[in-house]
Amino acid sequence: MGDAEHQRNLKIDDLLDLWEWCSRRLHVKWQRKPRLRNGVFIGLTHALLGQDSISGPTLLRSMELPKRHRNLARPLLNQKRLRIIWKLKPGSLLELCVGCFTKTSPLTKPLNRLRLTYQNNSILDDLAKKMRGREKRFGADWFTEGHHPTGDVRLLKKEMRALGKELADFMLKERAAIEMLIEEVLAQGWQFREIPAAWLVRRTPENLLNRSIRLKLWQAAQDVLSRNLPDEEALNALCQTLRHKITPSVKSAIEAQGYTVNNVIDDMLNFDMRKSRDEITS
Repeated sequence: MGDAEHQRNLKIDDLLDLWEWCSRRLHVKWQRKPRLRNGVFIGLTHALLGQDSISGPTLLRSMELPKRHRNLARPLLNQKRLRIIWKLKPGSLLELCVGCFTKTSPLTKPLNRLRLTYQNNSILDDLAKKMRGREKRFGADWFTEGHHPTGDVRLLKKEMRALGKELADFMLKERAAIEMLIEEVLAQGWQFREIPAAWLVRRTPENLLNRSIRLKLWQAAQDVLSRNLPDEEALNALCQTLRHKITPSVKSAIEAQGYTVNNVIDDMLNFDMRKSRDEITS
């Protein structure tokens, strides 16, 4: 599956997530869903860079954002940046606004009042259950290999149009409150070892590096992990160690094939360091 299809599945997932929050029938399911504040960092990274495509900055930049955010100019948000976050990570932005990552949020009550206007829609309820069932039956590779019928996607977009516009308008009017919430979440740091769905695709082919180099990077990562450092310290140590292990000649070879060192580090953090030694060298 190409990147365009992958992005399509992510956008569909966002729409379904927004509806599950809003729906009277499905809201309990939404409340029980695992939460990752990392999506907020990904959206903000893109917004700060002015890039409205999720395939733009590497995951590494988003992972490093919490530790360097104090050096960024304030305010963090303007209308354009907030629109980018809403476009790329609407589910994460909604979770932030209703207080999923903070003790309280001034936006929880007004958003819950907004829900009451749209919470009863049997078409969306039935469609969401059918589409989520399809994803569950497909399995773990849904985002990279799955496909919803065009008719279902078209109906989902049509039925979600009014709610989506209402939520977007609300977010844009609450820039100051959202910035306050983002500042609070940035102070909590990256949720290490958790990978958002948007990044469940490799940035480099597995055979980009030869076995000896892959093994060297894998072993360096294992050495860091064995130290059982706190999450942020572990992330910093992993990034620094992996960069140090990539020699100028290896860097040149990576770039000659159209990739970057950051791409390689992303894939080691997200995929390769969790593999066994045999898997790395096979």
